[in-house]
Amino acid sequence: MTPRPATARVASPRARPRAVAALLAIVALAATAAGLLRAEPAPAPGETGIVPVRVSSGQGIATGFALAGGRAVTVAHVVDGPVTVRGRRVRVIRLDRRSDLALLSAPGLHAHSPAITSAANGEHLRVVRLRGGRPSVLSVHVRRSIVAHVRALGASRALVRPALELSAAGGGRIAPGDSGAAVVTDSGGLAGVVFAASRSRADTAYAVDASQLRRLLRRSGVE
Repeated sequence: MTPRPATARVASPRARPRAVAALLAIVALAATAAGLLRAEPAPAPGETGIVPVRVSSGQGIATGFALAGGRAVTVAHVVDGPVTVRGRRVRVIRLDRRSDLALLSAPGLHAHSPAITSAANGEHLRVVRLRGGRPSVLSVHVRRSIVAHVRALGASRALVRPALELSAAGGGRIAPGDSGAAVVTDSGGLAGVVFAASRSRADTAYAVDASQLRRLLRRSGVE
């Protein structure tokens, strides 16, 4: 699926610091197959313990990460027909378009499921991407927690999700194909899943809060 620009806004402030008033312009980060699909070795866990995987569907390429039990997580916006992980056809267990998450059955993947946690404003996190078929870690900080209202082009309604606004350090950036990358704390907990980058700020990306993955796993009967 060709990357589709989206607009997002953030709801009015509430008593809790999660809700921040702002307007965002973002672009979904699935890349085109011609740009990223190639033979890549199966990556081993990086220093974070996360096993990132390449996911493809239709004309789109994204990132995902392995869970225990031969499962994997990626973004829902990449799913456009049959899905493959590491070049092998897999089954979609459940899609959550509102949170932009997809749970996949991918036999042959071996990993430990990371503990799901939360992240505070200003906290240092790491985005676990793939570069050249190997795990690559990008250092980021949580600029703020938000409630994002995301509207894809042509959609009549916005999709609302709790999210983290991330600021990349040292000139790094989230690139096309990084949607679905795990965002982890320094202790290895899963804090979010990347779904978009800012159109106007190269150092800024957005991740759905990991609480939404916990919800998806529970609805799927996976604890």
